[in-house]
Amino acid sequence: MLISKSNQTNYMIPLMLDLSTSRILVIGTGAVGQRKAEYFAGQCKEIVLSDTAPEDISGFDIIIAATASAGENERICLAAASQNKLYNSATGIGNFLIPAAVFEENYTLAVSTNGKAPAAAAYLRDKIETDLPSFSKMVELQEILRAELKNSVHEQKRRAEILRAVLRDDSVWKALDSDDFDAALNLARRNI
Repeated sequence: MLISKSNQTNYMIPLMLDLSTSRILVIGTGAVGQRKAEYFAGQCKEIVLSDTAPEDISGFDIIIAATASAGENERICLAAASQNKLYNSATGIGNFLIPAAVFEENYTLAVSTNGKAPAAAAYLRDKIETDLPSFSKMVELQEILRAELKNSVHEQKRRAEILRAVLRDDSVWKALDSDDFDAALNLARRNI
């Protein structure tokens, strides 16, 4: 069955994509273009940063228009759209947005205001990173507990309740904040 939400006003949804085989073209070498290129660094096959749009963009999967000219960015995005490319504009809306993101060993966090207030998205990202310094350790702890629970608690709903209880347990967070992972794990196991 096809489910359509044709009355919705926001058609963008968050996704995590594997871009390891993608070629990305960023047009505009100023601070914005540099920042957008850095976002994708190490995540794709190739990033080309150019002052001007090449005649042929067919060899690229993602096009980012980051020039200082709204008109030029629009022209670039129209060309990308005509070739069914993913495209983003520094001065307008594309068919994807680049969120404020944190890439840690055990988690990725992306925050977006759908292009309305990028500074607010960056603030929330920074606030979460600052207020939850041990979050990556908690993810590691949850991974261990989840594996243990799959062997000892057969009902998925009960496993989820236990894992949520650990997330709400201040003593576990305090142990993680003190860099005492073993103590945190032992405290977490009290919830089982």
